[in-house]
Amino acid sequence: MDAHVTYADLSELQDEFIELETADERIQFLIELGQTLPAFPDKFCTEEFRVVGCQSMVWIVPKWDGEQFHFQASSDAPMVRGLVALLLSIYSGKEPEVISAFPIESFLEKLHLKSFLSPLRSNGLHSMIRQIRQYAESKQLASDPHFSPKRDLQLDRAQDLGPLHLRIEAIRADFPIFKVHNKSGLPIAYLDNAASSQRPRCVIDSISDVFSGHYANVHRSGHEWAVATTEKLEASREAVRRFIHASKCEEIIFTAGATASINLIAFAWGDVNLTSGDEILISEMEHHSNIVPWQQLCQRKGCTIRWVPLRADYTLDFERFESMLSNKTKLVAITAVSNVLGTINPVKQIVAAAHSFGATVVVDAAQATPHGSIDVREWDADFVVFSGHKMLASSGVGVCYGKRSLLESMPPWQGGGSMIKSVTFDGFSAAGLPHKFEAGTPPIAEIISMKPAIEYLEAIGHDRLMEHERLLVGQAMVGLAKLERVQMYSPNLENKCGVISFSVEGIHGEEIARVLDSRGIAIRVGHHCAMPLHSRLGVSVTCRASFYFYNTTDEVSRFVESVGYAIRLLSR
Repeated sequence: MDAHVTYADLSELQDEFIELETADERIQFLIELGQTLPAFPDKFCTEEFRVVGCQSMVWIVPKWDGEQFHFQASSDAPMVRGLVALLLSIYSGKEPEVISAFPIESFLEKLHLKSFLSPLRSNGLHSMIRQIRQYAESKQLASDPHFSPKRDLQLDRAQDLGPLHLRIEAIRADFPIFKVHNKSGLPIAYLDNAASSQRPRCVIDSISDVFSGHYANVHRSGHEWAVATTEKLEASREAVRRFIHASKCEEIIFTAGATASINLIAFAWGDVNLTSGDEILISEMEHHSNIVPWQQLCQRKGCTIRWVPLRADYTLDFERFESMLSNKTKLVAITAVSNVLGTINPVKQIVAAAHSFGATVVVDAAQATPHGSIDVREWDADFVVFSGHKMLASSGVGVCYGKRSLLESMPPWQGGGSMIKSVTFDGFSAAGLPHKFEAGTPPIAEIISMKPAIEYLEAIGHDRLMEHERLLVGQAMVGLAKLERVQMYSPNLENKCGVISFSVEGIHGEEIARVLDSRGIAIRVGHHCAMPLHSRLGVSVTCRASFYFYNTTDEVSRFVESVGYAIRLLSR
């Protein structure tokens, strides 16, 4: 008999249950049945084993011995533990075929469960049944010689279809906004992708489907819409985990954006771990989001920021960085890709050097993830943050990845619903990961949009995307170099992504951008939330053109020609 099964003979269970006359008696029977379950290890109370769609917390852990499934399970609600014990008596110690074929609906009907279970409890029960059946079906499918694991399907999606410029029109057809022209009837060349990308139809449809098909709050109710919405949100968490190669979904925290993610780390980790005399190393090329939260932390804790300089070629001075590391260094905050220069930093080497002094590393990957998958485990980064809106997904959603050991050691950042396990008159206990850091109702549709965005980027492929960006930015750099009075701020082509920032001697960037806008070309002008870097460069503002996989060589030609036109026009 399976160690986790209370009733080996289901007819005995059925007879005892039917003899009960009132709903109160049946509820008490379930509560007592739940008390027969063995102790459930805390290590299994994780998102990996949590049943989505239950009003209370339920975990089911499958163990496959090669022939049969043996389940461990539990819940934080006494009556639900009884329902769990009921299902274990039915399913544990059984072959996958037996699990799939068991007439569960007729069996439950004989127990008259619907007479006293609320609709939410009933939906939660069926969510548990569905998860157990999915385990069984996975083994049945795996025995099929034509079955391919899910990870293989991802590889199929990302098959190489050749250079992007040869299929650019088909790609652009996926983006409805590119049918829009400006007020003068000119097609718009959108070259402001480092600020925010555009969205393909699949992402737009995913957001619309939430509100038109099944919208409900998540991780709370057990009704059909709530279950569907919760499942889609958690599917996005799994897509993010896969995209950045994290170990577990519990390491993926959804936030409002990269800025919110860094602030989470600064408060929940920084306030606990830094003190007066500690040092934080930050590069001169950082975005304000990776500067100001650390300056605020220094104001609170009395620690000090030290700035890692750039070389003359607009790359990080790695040798200087290594020389600045010391036992005082507690944190290194570094961008993976500069939003102004396009410089790609050697993150893996930076992390290794920082770790050799015991420092924690935060990587701002907001400008890295738009260009394809990253590998947080290869980097060995302690924290990695990024935003959805720069990588085809909605605005209002971001990710904070953290190594599990670090996240578990940190106190919650915000308090409220969802982030608690229990609340009493005397205090509260925090929920487990990832919910510990996800207080309140999350940006549901925005999070759900992450999955189709990631799948679209996977289909494009990192190598092809970077190949196309460098084709475009290389063409732009060659064209701008031929124009008089243009100063570019850029490393060599092989060490950058599709961003080029420049200034024109004697002409303010706003005037250049205004002329380009009138000709249907959208660029950004300003300090790009990187004022210290612009101070280092000796300019107050720059013009920035940022290219993406859906831009064309014709748009680059229009851009270069229009910059030349603006210089001639504004020099009269």
